[in-house]
Amino acid sequence: MITSDFYHIIDKELEVLLERYKNNVFVQKHKKNLNNQKSYAFLMWFVNFYGKLSNYSDYITEGNDDSSCDIVFDLKDNQGKKVFYIVQSKWNNARKAEAEVERDEILKALSEFETLMAGEKEKINDTLKAQLKLLLEHLRDNGEVKFIFLSLSQYKGGADDNIRTFLKNDPKRSFEVIDINRIRNDYIDRNYKDINPINPLESQYNPEESPIKIRLAGNANFIKIEKPFDAYTVLVRPRMIYELFEKYNFLLFYKNVRNPLLQSQFNEEIEYTISKNPAFFWYYNNGITAITYDLPTIGQQAENIEVMGLQVINGAQTVYSIYHAYKNASPGKRRRLDQDALITLRLLRTGGRDFDINVTRYTNSQNPVRDSDFFANDDIQLTLQNASYITPVWYRKRRGEFRVLPEGIRSVSNEVFADIYLAYHLGNPVALFRKYQIEIARNKNMCFISANRNNGSEGGLYEKIFNEDTTYEDMLSAFYVTDTILKQADKRIDEIAYSFFYWLALSKITITKYLQAKYSDKIKVNRQIIQLYEKGETEFIIRAFGFTLGMQTTVFNDDESMREQHMSKMLDNSSYFENMKEEFDKAFEADDIESMPINRAVMAIKLLGTK
Repeated sequence: MITSDFYHIIDKELEVLLERYKNNVFVQKHKKNLNNQKSYAFLMWFVNFYGKLSNYSDYITEGNDDSSCDIVFDLKDNQGKKVFYIVQSKWNNARKAEAEVERDEILKALSEFETLMAGEKEKINDTLKAQLKLLLEHLRDNGEVKFIFLSLSQYKGGADDNIRTFLKNDPKRSFEVIDINRIRNDYIDRNYKDINPINPLESQYNPEESPIKIRLAGNANFIKIEKPFDAYTVLVRPRMIYELFEKYNFLLFYKNVRNPLLQSQFNEEIEYTISKNPAFFWYYNNGITAITYDLPTIGQQAENIEVMGLQVINGAQTVYSIYHAYKNASPGKRRRLDQDALITLRLLRTGGRDFDINVTRYTNSQNPVRDSDFFANDDIQLTLQNASYITPVWYRKRRGEFRVLPEGIRSVSNEVFADIYLAYHLGNPVALFRKYQIEIARNKNMCFISANRNNGSEGGLYEKIFNEDTTYEDMLSAFYVTDTILKQADKRIDEIAYSFFYWLALSKITITKYLQAKYSDKIKVNRQIIQLYEKGETEFIIRAFGFTLGMQTTVFNDDESMREQHMSKMLDNSSYFENMKEEFDKAFEADDIESMPINRAVMAIKLLGTK
């Protein structure tokens, strides 16, 4: 979903809001000023999307000539503390959606915020005057305030130094820029993954670092395990689970290989049981497993305990389903739930990363977890996925995370990307072939086995593929090349012969030479591949790959009797393959590729074998 397309999605939603509230006093007053109207609608959209206020119009102040509009309001955080929010929205036209937020816009907002904080703003309306009075009382009570600059442009950090200065002298201040990229990521989470994004209108408290109180369902209802690591199995009530999720939300599941889906048949079944047959819940549900850094000794009379840090590593669906059912229950129904329903909670003291991962792996065995699932929360996986959102191909870092996709968008798993990237961009099909051999023997995806974690695993390729040099642009170009070839071959990637990846690696040499000769040796080749593919121009890939296949007799010295021996060496001998790449590079010029008839290239591709 490119930025301009996403901009138009939001802009249409703003127009819907303006039509719905066309009789609003502010909308009527600025009927001839589209900038102010859209900034007002943008604030309405922001508040609606993050779902914290319904009477937003009571807090929105007059817009200025620079098409900005402010809102001042207060909310209680999940610790019960009041926080004031001051939000300035900056609507802009579609042309500026691709541009960077101007530094001067941030500086102007910071100056405006300082003026508001000092109570020195002149010519203010009654709405703002009333809110500022409450704000100043809040500040005198040592309260916290958060400033949000909301923009439909892209913020790239140009005013970070000024923001740090603004925050430096007052620890009770915080500041966040919500730009079009952040909005797009949250919009995708909500609408296409069915998960709630982190809310900028909520203070986030990390459950991994917080003391957490757990209320037990009566005393002496626990089992204790002491060796090799301390652990308890306790019983809790639905209210306990509800309050835990209400306070920490999806941060409870940061170390879980799956976040709960907001809607699924599995969730509906859990909700049905807890709501309709609460006394049966303990019998039907496996419960919840969580790890903690500090597990206290539980006495026989204990009804409340406190642990330091908590992560739910199995049972995310159970937690969310109980939360949802309890939230929607009437007060009388809640009392019945707490009286009849019991939930098993296993509390384990962390035994270090290896132990925690293994517990996660085995407790999820009833719904098998892939090796790639254990890396879904890595920063690099999140970075690659976020980068993919400006393209028509979304990077899928965990199975089933996209419940629906917008028209014109497809998703591709990180497992597929890893294989293609390793072969094409990194030019290492030998490692890929060895990966397949290990997978057959061990049922492991070595692209998602670490050589550095879990005490190091022989053959682990994760760090070779995913590191500081890995970019989505390089991955996407490798995918576009592969996708073009597989379409011509009319084959899926999981049914193509392993030798394909060797010709794919060699085709990078062919494609690079061809494009540099056609355009310039200064071009960014992968970017050029992406641009041409997305314009529907793929003949260069077909021609170059067909030419690569046609070079078999040349690189193998035209000796068919030796071809199988060469191929065998090429499959499993890195040095042999590297030498062959050098020979291949020397064997042709870019002009030779142009002379390859496209129909012959297509025929060569169609003859690619299957596994």
